[in-house]
Amino acid sequence: MNEFQEQFDWQRSLIPQVIQILKFNASKFFDVSEATIEQDTKCATDLVLKVHGGDIALRLRKDNCKFRDFTVRAENLSYKTEIDKIREGFARWYFYGWVDKNKIISEWILIDLNQFRNSKLINIERDLISNFDGTSFYAYTLDELFHCRCLLAYELNKISNTQLSIWSNS
Repeated sequence: MNEFQEQFDWQRSLIPQVIQILKFNASKFFDVSEATIEQDTKCATDLVLKVHGGDIALRLRKDNCKFRDFTVRAENLSYKTEIDKIREGFARWYFYGWVDKNKIISEWILIDLNQFRNSKLINIERDLISNFDGTSFYAYTLDELFHCRCLLAYELNKISNTQLSIWSNS
C-alpha cells in the first residue's frame, strides 16, 4: 500500500469522530432569528432557521505532530494544491485535528474558510515549509486565525505546543 493510501485510510477511519464533533458544534452552521410580524401572522412562523450550507475540508495529524498550527499544502509538482483550491473558493469550512496515541481526536480547530479568504490572510506572503517529499506547505498560526476571526470553534489543550494569545487572559 502506498503512503497516500495509508494516510487516506487512517483519516477515513476517524471520520465518525469528526462527525460527532461537528454535530456537537452544529450551531456554528446555522442562525435562528425571530420571525417578522408578517411571517408570524400569515405563515404560522415564529422563528426562522437559516442554514449555512457548504463543504468541509478535513485534515488530521498523527500523535507525533508537536506543532499546533494550520498547515496547507502549497506546492506540489504533480497536481493542484490545497491552497490553490481554497483560493478558488472550494470548501466552506476546514476541520483540522490532532489525534492522540489512542486514536482519539483530542485537539481540533474548525476554520471558517470564507472568513479566511476574506481576511486576506491567505494572500499574505510567507515562507514555504518543505515536506522533503516534493511538496511544501504554508503554516498559519492559530493566533493569526483567531485574530482574523477565522476560528469558529476549537478544542485545544494548554499543555500542547499551542501559542494562542487568548490563553494569556486565563
